[in-house]
Amino acid sequence: MTIRQVSDDGNGDRDGAWAALFEAFTPSPGIAGAWLWGLGLNRAAPAEVLIRILDAGRADFLFRKDLPPGVLDAAVVHPVRRVWGTAAESGNLSPTQWGRLLAATADLPVHGLLAELAAEKSADRRPYAGVGIGRPPHPESQPPSTPTEIAAMADAVPATAPDDRTYALWWIAALHNDPDAMRLLASYPNLWIRRSVARARRLPQDVVRLLAHDEDRVVRLFLSESCDDAPADLLLDVWSWWSGSLSFPGRPRNHPNFPRSGLLRHADSPQPRMRLLALDDPASTGALVEQLSHDPDPCVRGRAAEDVRLSPESAARLTDDADHAVRRLARKHPALPRANVVPLLLDEHSAKDTAENPAIPATVMRRMVALAAAHA
Repeated sequence: MTIRQVSDDGNGDRDGAWAALFEAFTPSPGIAGAWLWGLGLNRAAPAEVLIRILDAGRADFLFRKDLPPGVLDAAVVHPVRRVWGTAAESGNLSPTQWGRLLAATADLPVHGLLAELAAEKSADRRPYAGVGIGRPPHPESQPPSTPTEIAAMADAVPATAPDDRTYALWWIAALHNDPDAMRLLASYPNLWIRRSVARARRLPQDVVRLLAHDEDRVVRLFLSESCDDAPADLLLDVWSWWSGSLSFPGRPRNHPNFPRSGLLRHADSPQPRMRLLALDDPASTGALVEQLSHDPDPCVRGRAAEDVRLSPESAARLTDDADHAVRRLARKHPALPRANVVPLLLDEHSAKDTAENPAIPATVMRRMVALAAAHA
């Protein structure tokens, strides 16, 4: 069943199922704000709905990485400072969009600060920039270019303890596309150097094999987060002990090399994190989804609450789950019956999460935004 089928059921909103949201109902400021917030994060909301939310003065959703085309274009020329200011801070603007924003704010006192921010964001697009990579000490800093220079800089890197938080050294990141340099640096005893190598997007296979068996867990973690060549067995191992980070959302489970087939064997694992992987196996069934929706561990029930195969009845049941995180996921499930969706949208405690439900028809979203904008 598709989201469109779930949301329309052949009738769209013509059967009045959504009427309680609009007839003789005035949302409190809390509910109105929750609707605008949740709809801004709704992956099914079309661009014109999101632009209407901008017109209501809400712009936090501009930090999303999956915005429909046209939304940021509208944001950078929006008359409300909160909107174009959030767009500037989002880190999502293209050089063209930055140009339009700077042109639109040319006569404002804040223009100089925006120009500095634009230059800073442009510097972040340097070839060796990226998440988890440190900045060079000076804009004109140059990485080493010969084995002798590489060895000299490597020998000058201070030792780091296994528990120290580290970012990849900028000059090693600048050499990530140099296979010989990576081979040289991957064998260094210095943890900071090996961790910096592990942040490379692509690495020679011999370097991958070496780092995948490194004694330092952080080296293995960085490899699983950053390197497209990380092997499946490493990714599965890291998943067993790493709960993830905001810097690399979804990793290692969303890595292209993460194993899919053969995961059913974990359905009865004593480890909840391994048990939930069974639903990622292509051979898994809707019956297993239902089974795991009753699992004693909330992280497993939460995985079932995200599965598109979950039945409407179970989606409704999980909106009353004992665990808050499971309830939040169930409110967003596209199979959740409208008889449950509407009351949840009318409750200030659940309105935001439920407004993210992709089964809400676009026509209903538009009316929700109009009503909320008048009362937020």
